[in-house]
Amino acid sequence: MTAIDPTTGASKPITLRVIFILNALKILLAFGFFAAFKFYGLQVGELVGPQAANLMLYTMLGYMVTFSCIVASILKRSLIGIRAAIAIDFLVSIPATAVIGFVIAIISMGLTFTTSVRAYFAHRG
Repeated sequence: MTAIDPTTGASKPITLRVIFILNALKILLAFGFFAAFKFYGLQVGELVGPQAANLMLYTMLGYMVTFSCIVASILKRSLIGIRAAIAIDFLVSIPATAVIGFVIAIISMGLTFTTSVRAYFAHRG
């Protein structure tokens, strides 16, 4: 394991921005599915009708809460906080069986282990 130079973590790395963008897009995608189920009669497997729309609405609200926790963790430079928020975000995807949500959460979690992201969270000052 290599040592992290905390002086290199002063600015937000691209990988941290990718985590932010992916999770923001996930909220928009959940809203899109909500609208498709609610107004356009989308059917995906057993998901159809008002129940599916409500499930997407609650999933989207869960994504919004975890996204705010991700943003707060970035601002406070809390690596444990962002990883916990991403783990909870993964759990939010389970009731809706949101495969895209699972994939984005796994990618986001993996990106928190990159050297640049760890250096950003290690930087104090």
